[in-house]
Amino acid sequence: MIVFEFYIVEESMDYIIRKSFDKMISTYECTLNKFYPARGCTGFTEVNQTHTYINALIHSLDDENAVSWLEFPWVLKKQHIDGIVYSPKHNSVFYIEAKRFSHKKKKKEIIRDIERLYCPNKEFIAECGIINFDREFVIALSDVWLETKWKKSIPEWWCGIDSTPNQVKNWESELRGQLVKPESTLCQELGVDWSTSFRYAYWLGENVSSVENYCLLMAASKI
Repeated sequence: MIVFEFYIVEESMDYIIRKSFDKMISTYECTLNKFYPARGCTGFTEVNQTHTYINALIHSLDDENAVSWLEFPWVLKKQHIDGIVYSPKHNSVFYIEAKRFSHKKKKKEIIRDIERLYCPNKEFIAECGIINFDREFVIALSDVWLETKWKKSIPEWWCGIDSTPNQVKNWESELRGQLVKPESTLCQELGVDWSTSFRYAYWLGENVSSVENYCLLMAASKI
């Protein structure tokens, strides 16, 4: 009976996190169909990913007492993670990192960012007043413009070999482009166990003509 109850709780949080990505997508589509907030470039800063996702997550948690903070100080005060959300209702903390895949070194940077979230001693979290939680989740966010060969390999690098959603694969038929199969995947390159994580990609250009090559990415795992 105890095992069954634990499964139900985990399934519920899994659903909430999946729902939060759907909400993030909806916000992006609504925003970008009304205006294009960039001039002379094809990139949006990482803070927009974090800000939009945090709002989506808090909405999905349905917790009026949830708190969030951008640029949260990490193990050393000079270190920061992109965002944190604490939900008293769900006794859960979410550590959020975001990265734009604007050039190749960003792959190493998101790997580093994810790995550092797995630090075993988080006493500094309690020092900030977050003391009543029993679950921690890593949330990794990213985006990519499917314009170059290595960028076209990112969806499968992120999701896993042959695990790219069909919705993203539709980009090939719609734009006569071709996604590229990577030599390895995010799971394989991480120095922590990421096998139980769930990873998503969504081609925003399907519903937003101004960003026809734009793809949002999200991954989550319980620590």
